[in-house]
Amino acid sequence: MNDHFSAPEGNFRGHDQQGVWQQTPDPELIEVGPGTPCGEYLRRFWMPVAMTDQIGDLPYRIRILGEDLVLFREKKEGKLGLTHLHCCHRNMSLEFGIVEEGGIRCSYHGWKYGLDGTILETPCEPPASQVKKKACLGAYPIIEYKGLAFAYMGPAEEQPPFPVMDTFDEDGDELVPYLIKSPCNWLQVMENAWDPFHVVYLHTLAVRSQFIDAFAEMPMIEFHDSQTGDFYTNVRRVEDIVWVRIHDHMLPSFTQNGGHFPVPDGPRYFGRCGLSRWITPIDDTHTMVIAWRHFRNAAANDDPKGLTDKSKVGYGMTDFYGQDPDRSYEMRQRDPGDYDAWVSQGPKNIHARENLSFTDRGVAKARRLLRNAIRALQNGERPPQPSDNFAGKVIPTYAGDTMLRIPLQQGRNDGAVLKEISHQVAEIYKSADHLQGEARKAFITDALKEYEASWS
Repeated sequence: MNDHFSAPEGNFRGHDQQGVWQQTPDPELIEVGPGTPCGEYLRRFWMPVAMTDQIGDLPYRIRILGEDLVLFREKKEGKLGLTHLHCCHRNMSLEFGIVEEGGIRCSYHGWKYGLDGTILETPCEPPASQVKKKACLGAYPIIEYKGLAFAYMGPAEEQPPFPVMDTFDEDGDELVPYLIKSPCNWLQVMENAWDPFHVVYLHTLAVRSQFIDAFAEMPMIEFHDSQTGDFYTNVRRVEDIVWVRIHDHMLPSFTQNGGHFPVPDGPRYFGRCGLSRWITPIDDTHTMVIAWRHFRNAAANDDPKGLTDKSKVGYGMTDFYGQDPDRSYEMRQRDPGDYDAWVSQGPKNIHARENLSFTDRGVAKARRLLRNAIRALQNGERPPQPSDNFAGKVIPTYAGDTMLRIPLQQGRNDGAVLKEISHQVAEIYKSADHLQGEARKAFITDALKEYEASWS
């Protein structure tokens, strides 16, 4: 034992900063229940609420945006229904209801509801009863798409088109859904994708390379506007390869990023995303990550080292490190991941205690965009939708990896070169927004090759 009774030296100021514990969360951005500013904004968008293989022959109880709901699959055509949890007669929970053709029946007095909440039958009522005309059960429209159930929980008259991105249906690409819950506010999870610099330290330098060693190189980050939202270019040099990694961001919580285990060892043109992800709030202190992992054929060269594993993707898990709590506490301390970063901020992060800096530009921008959008809705403005500029069309996105063979330019500062490349590649991508499918891919690929050649 080391017994030293002299006072430790240093500038200890814990007592001076006791005021930080009096600070409170930001309700405008984090409260998601009915009637709250953020909650009403989030309700104007289609959001995934479950994996469809969670829904069997029994009602499935869920909580979304602070509302208790029941999800079920009716027995005639197999359509999904999403209704308020409690029967509008005597408030028995419909998690104990009877799923039937065309709807669900309360097991207390037999009231039956259609998928839109219309009361279809009240068997215990006299024939003359008018209750079916006076009452209804709250219900929300549901779309089932590639293993996920999407809900729209806003005003019926404002329902937007369901946004179909170009990455949702590509040849040779298998979409495997997963869902992971976190005991914290949705914004903490959402902001993680707007923070590219954490990849350098948390995922690479802190303990070990959780993905690939090249992520240790400090990137140059540039933010870009698009017709659907925002994206950023994440540029690194690896010898004579300039690696341009692009992330999509669409309010309120949709993101896409590049591959998880790329190898920047040669040219690659318009490689596509490895993850399409939504952050769906359960309530103010609980959140779901609902996503598709993309598994493409060998020709795509997404996983040259064979590090992906779709058998590990599903409910409560995915095939890349640190996204869930299924590690021992000691392991999480010794080798923390994303889950540990956002959950350890507390159930509701208190922004007033933070000290944002240059590398937090993305987080600051996300909060600013979200706050402005929430306030615009309160002023009567309709929230912009990703589909606004692409009515009836598949929505173009940008996420993925492009790798160009561009050696160091003699006499030029490489930082300036990388910044120029990031903006030029972004413009090449956006210049093809008017095209669809293979035509867009070919246009971008040809333009990237021509641009690469211009540096030689």
